Amino acid sequence: MEKKHIVIVGTNFAGYTAAIELKELVGDNHRVTVVANTHKFLFFPSLIWFPFGLRDEKDITFDVRPIYTRHHINFIEAQVTHFDLERNQIFTKDGQTIGYDYVVIATGPKVDTEYIPGLKEYSHSIVGLPPAMRTREGWNKFLADPGPVVIGSAPGAGCFGAAYEFLFNVRYQIAKHHLKKQAPLTYVTAEPFLAHFGINGFGNAQKMCEWMFKMYHINAHLNTAITEVRPDGVVLDNGDVLPSKFTMIMPRFLGVDAVRNTPNLANANGFIEVDDSYAHPHYPNVYAAGVAVDVKPPAQTEIPCAVPKTGWPSEQMAKTAVKNIVADIKGLPKLHQKFDDMAAYCIMDTGNMGMMIVGDHMLSPREHEFIIPGPEAHWAKIAFEKYFLYSRRHGHV
Repeated sequence: MEKKHIVIVGTNFAGYTAAIELKELVGDNHRVTVVANTHKFLFFPSLIWFPFGLRDEKDITFDVRPIYTRHHINFIEAQVTHFDLERNQIFTKDGQTIGYDYVVIATGPKVDTEYIPGLKEYSHSIVGLPPAMRTREGWNKFLADPGPVVIGSAPGAGCFGAAYEFLFNVRYQIAKHHLKKQAPLTYVTAEPFLAHFGINGFGNAQKMCEWMFKMYHINAHLNTAITEVRPDGVVLDNGDVLPSKFTMIMPRFLGVDAVRNTPNLANANGFIEVDDSYAHPHYPNVYAAGVAVDVKPPAQTEIPCAVPKTGWPSEQMAKTAVKNIVADIKGLPKLHQKFDDMAAYCIMDTGNMGMMIVGDHMLSPREHEFIIPGPEAHWAKIAFEKYFLYSRRHGHV
């Protein structure tokens, strides 16, 4: 059998999983290369705690290079600029040209901070380590001079779980610092109802969130678009201005520039449309996994809401993609797994409590969907963080 070269672009949840899983499947029979603009894996779910000093960089990152070396995976640290899909080539900013027989695009998203005036300048962020570092600085300034707080999800956002987690963690920190009177808390979201999550809801999460908002005196603006972020407040689509001393708005995601710079690879927003094997419909040797994949919302909302694709779904897409590459190489039947039918697993932290969310399908209809609230969910998330990072640092997926 001819030796194939499989290239994975990206090295976080989808990319790292794809690399390790693929190498375990093909061994030394085929070459595996990872191209990424960083050698660090970042455990994004823990960024909800980072601004409060509960985690540091060393706690939630690790160097992928020694792990790839042990697994005989070639690693190239470079920024990909574009692809040539006809010639099976990848181009990098430093002038490298990398050929491939198969490619898995697992780049994650580009965070769009430009589409709402003031979003980049005046909203804090937990999407990425540098923004989370700046958010920590902003939080410390807030503690010295507290006031109203606005947390929200902008039109087109899809990472609603992180927005809720950060909201409730802010609530917990405000109470811990005895600032409830000085720091009223408001949540603004494109969702038509609480706990819509971009997936049209899940079990009784809506009722639970409504109860929590009432108990914690959190104001909510639902089905609302944010039109501007100012140094001292947030402007809504009805013209209202919410005063704010500390603002964190979850923005929408786009496909990364390398994907958007490549003709015929992705849609207008830069997300790659794939079939149920996670292969491109027109380029069967091009696969995608994670946030780079286009997933249609289960239902239209008045204000756009995107579907969450981070974490568990990213890993499952990556595993399906690499299994299908191996099947294609060996001439075996492919594995088909719709995003909708993927199992749903999530732990939503609320500071000292939380919810464990389990369902048999990511999107409705579901036969089984369970939400288990309580302090055990908080400890379960911490335990999962430790387990996940330990296993990945040792090259297990």
